[in-house]
Amino acid sequence: MDVKSLDERLSVMAQPTEEDLEKLAERGYRTVISNRPRGEDDAQPDPQRLKTKAEALGMNWKEIPVKPRDYSQQDIDAFSRALDQAPSPIVGFCRTGMRVAHLWALSKAPHWSLSELHASAEAAGYDLSPLREDLARRQA
Repeated sequence: MDVKSLDERLSVMAQPTEEDLEKLAERGYRTVISNRPRGEDDAQPDPQRLKTKAEALGMNWKEIPVKPRDYSQQDIDAFSRALDQAPSPIVGFCRTGMRVAHLWALSKAPHWSLSELHASAEAAGYDLSPLREDLARRQA
């Protein structure tokens, strides 16, 4: 289980298992955000089982399903609200963590400098260069 911090409230990881959720709860995570659409692929763990497990462990579960690099303003706003309102620490996941990092950057762009966004994402192992123009527009 590889969990990396994007900021003081949000960490990111690839698809967790039920056992990973137990470890996350032990580490004090209070909210899980899934950015994977249900049924995205056959190898995907059952999202309902993960939700049930997370809630049984006392964690909040939020789903904001998005397709890779297909981020609507509604998706970005929902992600931003979840970050602002959900109990922290928060862990977000998708298949690889990239969608989480992208949604995080898009939601933070009006408040963070581009260099801060890129540095934080890169430290966590994620590349924001495909979003460069969109992030710059959100800064204006």
